[in-house]
Amino acid sequence: MRARRSRGLAALALLASAPAAAQPPAAGPFNATAPENRQVLPAFSYATVEPVLAQIGARYERAGTDAQPALTLTFINGRRAAILFGSCLGSSCRAISIQAVWNAPPGVAAAQLANAVAGFNQRYAFSRAFIAADGRPSLQRYLTADFGFIRGNLAVNLIVFAGQIDRFVTEVIQAPLQAAPPAATTPSSGAPSTAAPTPAANPAAPRRRPDGSEGASGS
Repeated sequence: MRARRSRGLAALALLASAPAAAQPPAAGPFNATAPENRQVLPAFSYATVEPVLAQIGARYERAGTDAQPALTLTFINGRRAAILFGSCLGSSCRAISIQAVWNAPPGVAAAQLANAVAGFNQRYAFSRAFIAADGRPSLQRYLTADFGFIRGNLAVNLIVFAGQIDRFVTEVIQAPLQAAPPAATTPSSGAPSTAAPTPAANPAAPRRRPDGSEGASGS
């Protein structure tokens, strides 16, 4: 699983630097009552996934290779992601990984970023957030089509993932830094003491004799 994730992230990095191909015009918004939503896609491929992307208003570009097909896409909300095809036999694939990756936000400690990612996973179960081996925060949704996949369900998965990217950017990538409380300082030996001074003894106060009686000062 870890090796598959590493290969996927490496492929996604290559997609980010791939030259842009001609993009089809965006369509949309998504029509939830369209009859084609009930169609069963026999497998994942360019031929079955691209029409769904156009249906939800996403722009896409083909990338990768014949052996490892992939798509870069921009959702209608402007968020970018990639679709990596897996378990392929020829042009038909039984799985896709929808992924988005960001550079680590500057000025954020690794532990703080890890806590933010863990909190995101606790709040949302739809996709999985994690930090890649190179330190980049990532978001992933993995789908399988061993026995086909409903076209409308694929559209909904993509739309919800676009919304998850919005939440991830707001709650993890762009979350304001929590100001750490100032550390308590220990006064040095040469620093003036802030403790209340001990009052000096009053020489006129009566003194107690060993037998318990009191006498005048000096007696």
